[in-house]
Amino acid sequence: MKNFYITLVLCFFMSNSWAQEYKQMINAGTYTVQEIIDAAEAHFAIVGKGKGRGYHPYKRWEYHALRNMDENGMLKTPEFYFNELENYNNYLNQNFGTSRNALDEGSWEPLGPTSWNQTSGWNPGVGRVTSIAIDKTNTNHMIVGGNTGGVWKTINGGSTWTVLTDNWSNLNVYALAIDPTNSNTYFWGSTSGNIFKSTDGGATWNFFADTGSGIVNKILIDPNNNNKMYCSVEGGGIFKSTNGGITWTVINASATNGYDVEFKPGDTNTIYASGNQFYVSTDGGVTFNTVSGFSNGPKMIGVSASNPSKVYVLEASNGIFGGFYVSTNNGVSFTMLDHAGKNYFGYSSLADDDRGQAPRDMDIAVNPNDANDVHIAGILTWHSTDGGVTFNITSQWQPGTAAAQNIGYSHSDIDILEYVDGKLYVGSDGGIYVANNPSVVNANYFTDLTAGLGIRQFYKIGISQTTPVILSGGSQDNGTSVYDATGIWKDWLGADGMESFVDKNNSNILYGTSQNGTLYKSFNGGNSSSYIPSPDGKEGNWVTPFEQDPFLANTIYSGYNQVYKSTNGGASWTAISQIFPSNLDHLKIAPSSSYTMYAARGSNLYKTYLGGAGGNWSQVTGFSGNINCIAVNPTDDDKIAIATTGNEKVYVSNNGGATWTSYKFNLPNFSALALVWENNGKDGLYLGMNYGVYYIDNDSGNQWKPFSNNLPNVEISELEINYADGKLYAGTYGRGAWRTNLYDPNLSVADLQLNNIKVYPNPATKEVNLSWNKGDEVDVRIYNSLGKLMYYSKNKSLINPLKIDVSPYASGLYFVKMNNQKGVVTKKMIVN
Repeated sequence: MKNFYITLVLCFFMSNSWAQEYKQMINAGTYTVQEIIDAAEAHFAIVGKGKGRGYHPYKRWEYHALRNMDENGMLKTPEFYFNELENYNNYLNQNFGTSRNALDEGSWEPLGPTSWNQTSGWNPGVGRVTSIAIDKTNTNHMIVGGNTGGVWKTINGGSTWTVLTDNWSNLNVYALAIDPTNSNTYFWGSTSGNIFKSTDGGATWNFFADTGSGIVNKILIDPNNNNKMYCSVEGGGIFKSTNGGITWTVINASATNGYDVEFKPGDTNTIYASGNQFYVSTDGGVTFNTVSGFSNGPKMIGVSASNPSKVYVLEASNGIFGGFYVSTNNGVSFTMLDHAGKNYFGYSSLADDDRGQAPRDMDIAVNPNDANDVHIAGILTWHSTDGGVTFNITSQWQPGTAAAQNIGYSHSDIDILEYVDGKLYVGSDGGIYVANNPSVVNANYFTDLTAGLGIRQFYKIGISQTTPVILSGGSQDNGTSVYDATGIWKDWLGADGMESFVDKNNSNILYGTSQNGTLYKSFNGGNSSSYIPSPDGKEGNWVTPFEQDPFLANTIYSGYNQVYKSTNGGASWTAISQIFPSNLDHLKIAPSSSYTMYAARGSNLYKTYLGGAGGNWSQVTGFSGNINCIAVNPTDDDKIAIATTGNEKVYVSNNGGATWTSYKFNLPNFSALALVWENNGKDGLYLGMNYGVYYIDNDSGNQWKPFSNNLPNVEISELEINYADGKLYAGTYGRGAWRTNLYDPNLSVADLQLNNIKVYPNPATKEVNLSWNKGDEVDVRIYNSLGKLMYYSKNKSLINPLKIDVSPYASGLYFVKMNNQKGVVTKKMIVN
């Protein structure tokens, strides 16, 4: 009895501790997904799950974590994917090097969206921008980071953008910096403490450093000595480098959450840093003092060159505004200004609600020429002209509300503020915005610079069987948008867009969902929308299944903790299944017979042959892992494929799940996420993973073919086929929608070679010179002897010969790999 009591007490304290620290558990990378889910749910049971509580950002993480975890419930590290991508490329080169050709590996083209066009949506935007770096010597030169869309560059102030990282093995961007002494040198902070570097304006990148676990929130470069660098890592702390970022050392172990780091203007030996506390160093980061007088919440720091001794601290408390502090003595002591009853992190223009998502949505920027000119942000943006004594609203998150209040529109959820050259830049969940005159607030306060960034994070897409195609897709933070017959995108739903489809009989009729199974419909191609009541008033899963009958007009299905059927386009619903233990993840109706249906939740798969007649669905077993996708063969309702989190990745059954065959074959060890069968008489099957698309059919000899030519290394959310135009469509989580011609074996060309590749290592100058056939588009990679990717570039316009600086590399053996659509060549290189 005594031992049982101790166990209960330990579990109670562990539960409460984990409830507060689930974010740290995510950053640590040592917990199972289920352990983190348990901790997070305990936390939100205390603070609530309403809008602005941080529950929705957590659910987004949970959705992708459950889909990308391995069979042991763990998430793989970026380093794992670096190596796995290399292993798979080596496998292809060794086994298919002389017969590979880009022509039969797809011809993917992007569809966008790269701008927003509001119809009946309520929070239009393009995609989430998490980081901004602006060249102080030329503000037309900027780089921005999409959350899962990579690094993008403009040299004309945002009129046009160029993506820099599509072929890198990690498109997660949280911090960016441009070297103040050399504007061609970029640094990019990512997950797992990873930092990447480019010395040629982003044309090529090197894996540069690893600070450990956690998200790199900020990178700060000493303008007087670019070898001295600092970075803040959420879940890691504050780090310093004295060799230009090659190696990093923790300089403040007590700041386990590193949120912000700033120099005192004009004195780079004085450094301000924050986690849940505020710290000051006056000896270049050798030692730090913890400054008292604050609460224990995340903090952001503001300074201004016009008054170097003044320091501002913006503080959060349980996700909402916690306090605003000012120091006039270089951070030695602070005064908390009186903002009692105010919450500047919520949705209200009066700062009187109780919502907020800090530190995810939280930042401060101060005018370098006026220390009293202060801007802060949470979900909205605010401005003070009296040093933070009072704040006034400058933007709202819905265009109509903003116009009515004569203030600016910026998409909600502000990740970053930058005040440069008299302009205020905002990175939000909808893109990048600029206030060209931050002191004048009106309806034109913000200008959207996002057009041209293809960073939409689609959860699901649905397409018509017409040409031109109609495509409707639901996305993270930016609602549901439709790509119409003229090639124009329209934003017809708001919130987080989820499952969507185009009516099979009338492509002007669209169906869509937002999170947790809120249903909508448009009768006019997305120009307006109407609400569909959910069955029995139920709430569904984060992404709720929503499907149309392949034969019957106006007949649709939805999956909650039961499967429901409507024969009048959603006006009324009838349950056609038993009550399942929890809400469903997936629901598929057989294209050849709407009486045959499959549904899934986690690792549980169910089926019925009774269709609309209802009754009990039987459970199907015989595979391992949670189910990420169900695909039913177009002509055989008993032939199904499932993508799973199990080690075998893909299973196929020819008898409705009575028995299964593993289709892992030669697949790389990526996450299997999306499947679709092609009705080509060969059981053609396409698989989307978190890296690439793959194809197999009855003639493939148990070999999946890569089918990813021109496709970025981005997570594939869903695959759909349009037989009217003969194309395969993909929704990606970070790079928008894409399409390609269907697989055609007649396009294969054998025995092509990549000729005239030469590698000239020069130990004296620590430089490698590469040359190749003029005009070829060449992919260049360098790996160390352990297989870690050190350098990557793919560019038609690379200087030929290409010179690569290898001076940061340790002495030893390296491998230089170059390839184009004709073949691959690998050369050894010794760095002395």
